[in-house]
Amino acid sequence: MPELKAARDKILGGQLAIISPSPELLNLIPTVQTAQPVEEAMDWSSLFATEAQPVSSAQSASEVESFLDELLQEPVQEPVKVPTEISKAVDATVQEFSDLEQLLGDSQRSGVNQGVSVGAGRANPSMTRANRRAGATQTMKVAVKQLDNLSNLIGELVINRNTLEDNQERLRQFLDNLLFQVQQLGDLGQQMEELYERSLLESSLLSKAARSPVPAMSRNSFGTEPAESAAHASGFSFDALEMDSFTDFHSLTQEMIERIVRVREATSDIEFVVDSNEQVTRMFRQVTTQVQEGLTQSRMIPFSQTAERLPRAVRDVSIKCGKKARLELEGRDTLIDKGILERIYDPLTHLVNNAIYHGLETPEARRAMGKNEEGLIKIRVFYQGNQTVLSITDDGAGIDLERVKAKAIANGLVTLEEASNLSKQEIYGFLFQSGFSTNEKTDQLAGRGVGMDVVRSSITELRGVINTDSTPGKGTTFTIRLPLTLSITKALCCIHQNSNIAFPIDGVEDILDLAPEQLIRLEGESSFITWRDNRLPCKPLVELLPYNRTAKRGGRYHSPSGADKVSVVILRSGDDFIALQVDEVLGEQEIVIKQLMGPVPKPVGISGVTVQGDGRVMPIADVLELVELSLDRLEVNHQFWQSMSEVPATDTHTEPMVLIVDDSITVRELLSMTFNKAGYRVEQARDGQEAWEKLRSGLPCDVVFCDVEMPRMDGLELLSRIQQDPDLQDLPVAMLTSRGASKHKKMAVDLGAKGYFTKPYLEEALLDAAQRMIAGEVLLK
Repeated sequence: MPELKAARDKILGGQLAIISPSPELLNLIPTVQTAQPVEEAMDWSSLFATEAQPVSSAQSASEVESFLDELLQEPVQEPVKVPTEISKAVDATVQEFSDLEQLLGDSQRSGVNQGVSVGAGRANPSMTRANRRAGATQTMKVAVKQLDNLSNLIGELVINRNTLEDNQERLRQFLDNLLFQVQQLGDLGQQMEELYERSLLESSLLSKAARSPVPAMSRNSFGTEPAESAAHASGFSFDALEMDSFTDFHSLTQEMIERIVRVREATSDIEFVVDSNEQVTRMFRQVTTQVQEGLTQSRMIPFSQTAERLPRAVRDVSIKCGKKARLELEGRDTLIDKGILERIYDPLTHLVNNAIYHGLETPEARRAMGKNEEGLIKIRVFYQGNQTVLSITDDGAGIDLERVKAKAIANGLVTLEEASNLSKQEIYGFLFQSGFSTNEKTDQLAGRGVGMDVVRSSITELRGVINTDSTPGKGTTFTIRLPLTLSITKALCCIHQNSNIAFPIDGVEDILDLAPEQLIRLEGESSFITWRDNRLPCKPLVELLPYNRTAKRGGRYHSPSGADKVSVVILRSGDDFIALQVDEVLGEQEIVIKQLMGPVPKPVGISGVTVQGDGRVMPIADVLELVELSLDRLEVNHQFWQSMSEVPATDTHTEPMVLIVDDSITVRELLSMTFNKAGYRVEQARDGQEAWEKLRSGLPCDVVFCDVEMPRMDGLELLSRIQQDPDLQDLPVAMLTSRGASKHKKMAVDLGAKGYFTKPYLEEALLDAAQRMIAGEVLLK
């Protein structure tokens, strides 16, 4: 019966067996307890010799035992040809042992206290079942779906944490601004106090002047006459130098200074709370990071759990191909995400099969070349940065580049002239084309052109890349790079066409701020830069990802000094590097990856999306596709996105933007209320300098209402700068001022103003003028 055989095999192997307490099994306990000790059981030759009699009636089992006995008793000098029947029997036996070992591990970890426990021997009587349980690590089984749900919850927690950190950063900025304003207010109060004290001193000095009526020039700084003497409440009279005389202005100044002190104290209290919140936020980040890492570790399983199936596959394919192959595994204990490991097994198996079929030579050919008749296939698994790397290497004949080029020409993938200029990596790329095969005949293992393209697509779905390297006569190496996890990763956030975009950090090689002259453009060629003594093609990201985004006015400026620097991100995919020009680099951030679902095809160059702290959706760039697009290796085949790209670009904002420039906060607020009620979006600037900086930073403005007299930069200078800027010269500007003289109006018209209004103004007139100027009408001639 199967239960007895399974229990017997475990007992003979020195393991703990759990047997259901049926009567017929209980009768066998005395016999089972006489099994061999662990030391003897580990001697496979004696084990199978002991088991020969009970299974002598089974011819196949006897053949297996005899064959293994010969292998273990005598050193094998020459490879032994394994009969097919014995191979199948060994496979079945190995599979049974694997299943039994897994069941044994489950029973030991769960601490099952049912059934009858039978010791493997009497070698160590003190080792009781309780001792074994005490020394074992307590484990339990958890459904993978439950871990996936926890991963999703952790992702939401990370999003909320990012929101909290963003709010904390904004709160710190507001607090810093408040502290600055309080400091300015304190300085102003101090100046007022000093000015008042100086006025008192002037009054005291002037009191010594003639007792006659004070002439106009003798008045103090505040326009008041100096007092000769003052009557005290006690009835005595004091000279101005003998007793200070305080006015209402002095009392008001003192009260303002006291209020400033109270505001500074309240600001200090707010700063203390903000500092405490920052500490809590940091602790929250540490805790969420630890929870995330712990959950990630719980999803990790050793590579050996999948790798143990590969030797059997190598043996089977070797027998079918008439070749000899040996598999070496390095990094068996390397932990890989269970979801990734399950999805990478088929591509890994296909690469191993290809190494045997296409890479390794026949034993006769290897012997003639001075190689070992047994070919070597080596799989290495290790971590590199935040990636898991799998390397599959064989010591076969390598890839015949000329043969691959000839096949590519025959299939119409490349012309003869183009083939002569191809690099090695470009030739290797043909191997991953659908329907491409260098094998002349078709069988179950090769020749159909199906496999390598599936391998690449499977790896790409895992956000990984595969690279090829081969040396003729020495072998081929395929290197697969995969992310450690598929749910949460670090990314470099940038601004592209006034929208944020994230580049996974494992695909970012460098970040540069270059001067415009460092972008080199030769006649008939695209721009490029010199980076680490290499010439890299440099393209604006908008050329690779258009998607109907329109550049706003001033979009080329990403900061007040944006015209002096160009932000460039260096991306890497395998051995390929490209440079992409973006509007601005924001910094590194931890993001939660959301896959694009639904019937609409995935946009080219976009792998997914993430949710930002403010709730906006940010696309995640597909580094592999961007590199292929930049190097003209990828053809866009999605008709949906091609048709969408033909749609005329429109602004995503339907409400026009009004920029109000005035040094009076009252005027700015009143105008903001007027335009907000009319459905406009409003941006304010306190003077021409601030307005100019906002326009240069890419403010999507449609019309400007500007005062003439302002500090730092007046309205006429701002108007002149706008007209001189090629990106802003079409922006309509109307002057709104208290100066109604014809001279000021003529100057504004000459500088390019589209309208001129004087204060006080009528709301209806301004709203009508704004609508007409946005439509392109000029109100002044």
